[in-house]
Amino acid sequence: MKTKLIASLGPSSSSKETIASMLNEGIFGFRINLAHGSVENWLSLIEKIREAESKLGKLASIVIDIIGPSLRLGDFPETLRVPAGSIVEFCFSDCCWEKLRIPFPRSEIFGNVSIGDIMLLDDGRSRFKVVDVSEECIKAEALTNCELKSRKSVVFQGKSFDLPYLNAEDAENLRVLKKFADYIGASLVRSSEDIETLRRFLKDIGCDAMIMCKIETREAIENLNKIIDASDAVLVARGDLGMNFGLEEVPRLQKTIVEKSLEIGKPVVIATQILESMIDNPVPTRAEVSDVANAVMEGVDTLMLTGETAVGKYPVEAVRWLRRIVERTEFYYTPLVNREQMAKSLKKRYAKGVVELAEDINGALAIYSMKGTTVFSIASLRPRINCYVAVPSEEVARKLLILWGINPKVLKADSYMEGLEKLYAHLVSSGSLVKGNIVVLTYGLKDREQIVKIRVVEDVSDS
Repeated sequence: MKTKLIASLGPSSSSKETIASMLNEGIFGFRINLAHGSVENWLSLIEKIREAESKLGKLASIVIDIIGPSLRLGDFPETLRVPAGSIVEFCFSDCCWEKLRIPFPRSEIFGNVSIGDIMLLDDGRSRFKVVDVSEECIKAEALTNCELKSRKSVVFQGKSFDLPYLNAEDAENLRVLKKFADYIGASLVRSSEDIETLRRFLKDIGCDAMIMCKIETREAIENLNKIIDASDAVLVARGDLGMNFGLEEVPRLQKTIVEKSLEIGKPVVIATQILESMIDNPVPTRAEVSDVANAVMEGVDTLMLTGETAVGKYPVEAVRWLRRIVERTEFYYTPLVNREQMAKSLKKRYAKGVVELAEDINGALAIYSMKGTTVFSIASLRPRINCYVAVPSEEVARKLLILWGINPKVLKADSYMEGLEKLYAHLVSSGSLVKGNIVVLTYGLKDREQIVKIRVVEDVSDS
């Protein structure tokens, strides 16, 4: 399977048995959402992920989503069902959820909210119209039958608010979790400056996680090229995109983001409502199957399950179905990228050269990478031949797990050539390379001298 899968963790998937089952069924990474839960809860989930890795002999990338400048309801104990036409008060203080006075701890935005504004919650399923605003409270009428849940995000349609990108809560949580994160899910990015703010903070606290930028705001679409350039990976966050733009715009926006990410050469992930019906049902809908297949044919690196695995009744079955759809689609279709339109840096041209060399001679490609940089470029080209990667540590390997077609092997080595020979020996001994196969062996582009080897496998003793 070339396309990778990520599962979001939550109440439905918090047991070590479920985490291990999802990893065994084909998950390459797990997402932890800092909008829900506590430090103790998140550390427990990470411990269970590591236990599953050890048990199954498989690594998993960890994506930690920060809250960012999002607007969210406060904490309250139960789901509230609100009939259409009801008046709900979203209050900074003096809250009483039983009386539909819902905590909304974002009083700094109240002055920019107007009567008539539309509030959207729960990926747009809950809609409210503002009927009154004070310094302490926003009063709104439910336009639909709504379910209000603790800590759910809120969008005011067509509006944005000038809030600091990194809040104190995110900063404190990242200090605690910094050594476990492979990617930081950067929520509600508005500009490349937001990404640089986060990157500076990560550097200051000694966190080497990469940044997965979530495209979900109007400002992000306006600044799309610069944001993709500044990111390490890109996520199409269809939930908030649908609330900010309207559902009918999501397919066009998804296509634009995916195409631009592939053109620039950044890994791209699609999330939200991948198999939404499986929150309550053991089988996906035909529309969901088609949606997944189309994403695979577009050439995305990764598909991310959210509510399906976090709060759904069938988390393992959702993973199983997603893998099944991906594998079947990949059997018939190989995504094509326009390599000529991709970024033209020397390193990217070198990656293109070795990939096309291996393709032209109908060989395999074997790469040893110390930091994984070259592997990102290789994966972005969507090689049409088998591509084998080895790296010196689990930390590097986990960052590569979300890349299309890359399944890194950890082989410690003191030099690139030693690593390449260890990788070759492993491929021959494991049967991945057999007598008569041709393999191109190389490593990341160096400043002074570069070695590319072409080797024909003669027999097992070659290793």
